[in-house]
Amino acid sequence: MVEKESMIYKNLGKSGLKVSAISLGNWLTGHNLEFEETQYQCFSKAIEAGVNFLDTAEIYGFGNAETELGNILKKGEWNRDELVISTKFIKAGTKLSQTGLGRKRLIQGVRNSLKRLQLDYADIIFLHRPDQDVPIVETVRTVNHLIETGKADYWGTSEFTPAELMEVFEVCEKYGFVEPVAEQCQYSMMWRKRVEVELAPLFDHYGMGTTVWSPLMGGILTGKYNQGIPDGTRVSDPMLPAFVKQRYEEPFLPENKETTLKKLQELGKVAEDLGCTQAQLAIAWCMKSPDVSTAITGATRPQQIEDTIKSVEVVEKLTPEVLNRIEEILQTRPTPPMNWRTWELMPHRR
Repeated sequence: MVEKESMIYKNLGKSGLKVSAISLGNWLTGHNLEFEETQYQCFSKAIEAGVNFLDTAEIYGFGNAETELGNILKKGEWNRDELVISTKFIKAGTKLSQTGLGRKRLIQGVRNSLKRLQLDYADIIFLHRPDQDVPIVETVRTVNHLIETGKADYWGTSEFTPAELMEVFEVCEKYGFVEPVAEQCQYSMMWRKRVEVELAPLFDHYGMGTTVWSPLMGGILTGKYNQGIPDGTRVSDPMLPAFVKQRYEEPFLPENKETTLKKLQELGKVAEDLGCTQAQLAIAWCMKSPDVSTAITGATRPQQIEDTIKSVEVVEKLTPEVLNRIEEILQTRPTPPMNWRTWELMPHRR
C-alpha cells in the first residue's frame, strides 16, 4: 500500500482525489536519461514513504522526463490505482505541430505523452501555460473530450492569471464542461502574492486546489545560500532559463543581498530550534497552508528524499508562535485586498 500513517493526505481542491502533501517531480533530472537509475531509487524511496502524487511534463527534456518516469513506473511495478500521475502540455519540441493547446495538437500531445509514460491514462493533465493563439473554448472543449474518452481523470492549469482562470470557469459553466481542480503555481516563503492574494478568491469561490512548485525557491531556502550564492548550485547554472534565473538572482542583487542573508540565517536558527533542517522547515511551512494541496519537490539522490519526507514531522511543530516568528523574519507577507465597506484591509490569508 502507498498510504502511510506518517504522511499527510489532502483533497485536491474540492475534488475527491486525495494527494500526498509532498509530491515528487522530475523537472530537475528529466532532461537527461542518464539519471534514470538514480531517479528510480528516488521515486522508490518516495513511494515507500507514502508519496502518491508524481509530476512530469512533456516539455521537460522534450519528452525525456516522461520516458524516464514511464520506465521507472514499469520497473517499480507499483499498484497503478494507488498512484496519482500528472503531466503537462504546452510544448513538446520545436516544430509547429509540437506547440500550443489547439485541439489537434493537444490530442496528439496527450497520445504521445501516454505512449512515453507507458500508461493508458493520466490522473491529471495540466495546461502548462496559457496559449493566447487558441480560443480558450477550443482548449477546454478538447480537455473535456480527453476526460470523457478516458485519457485523464482530472485536469488543471499552471501559471494562469486570475483573469484567465475566470474565463476558464465561465466556459466550463456555459457549456457544462468538467472544471479544473487545481492550479500549479510557484509558492514559497519568498514567493507568496499569487497564492495568498491573487488566487485566493478563486480558491474560495471555485474550490481550486494547488500543486505548488519550487517550495525551496530554487534551493535558496535549503541553507546552502546563507552566505551567498555558492558555485555549482542551481542559481549559478548557466543553463537555467533567463526568467527563472532572474527570479532567483533578485534576492542576491547588491541592494537586496544583506537583507536576504540575514533572513536566511535567522530561518536557520528557527530550524535549529525545531530540530530540523532549513529545507524541512521551508517545505513544512508550505504544507501548513490550507491553500496548498501538495508541494512538488525534486531530488537527485535518494538521501534527499529521506530528508524531504521528514518535513511532514515538522508541520505540527509550526505553532502560531513559531509562524509569527517566521513572519517577523521574512517580512514577505503580501498586503491583502481592501474591504471597501469598512475601508480596512481584509485578513491575511495566513
